Amino acid sequence: MRKILLAIGCIVLLSGCCNTSNQETGGKACNCAAIKDSLGIIMNIPIKVKPEFVSAYKAAYEKCKVSSMQEEVCLEYSLFQSYTDSTEFHIFERWKNTPGHLAHKETEHYKQFRKEIEGMTVQISGRMNTYVCPCVNP
Repeated sequence: MRKILLAIGCIVLLSGCCNTSNQETGGKACNCAAIKDSLGIIMNIPIKVKPEFVSAYKAAYEKCKVSSMQEEVCLEYSLFQSYTDSTEFHIFERWKNTPGHLAHKETEHYKQFRKEIEGMTVQISGRMNTYVCPCVNP
């Protein structure tokens, strides 16, 4: 049922993008459905960190965030810690487009972050990526 609702939501988002009038998009033609790389990306990444590494993980994340937010394609890069479980985190990211996000994964600061957190996490599951049309969701 959840997959069906997600599929319907994606169809609605994409159809809204393709049918957006020029007036609504500031005179620009909206071509998100035709050019998939133009879609923005919203990511929710749940992370479980070993208790002894919580402080080190947060510090490594903050260093990476400073450089990531300087990337032109990075719109948001946030870390949220659970109130009830101090080892549970959610990373929330927004990117202008797929090529920009892929380029981020090749940056030195991201590679350094991945190296620093190696062995700190016990599980990463439930990742959710949503692709949105920038014409509809500026």
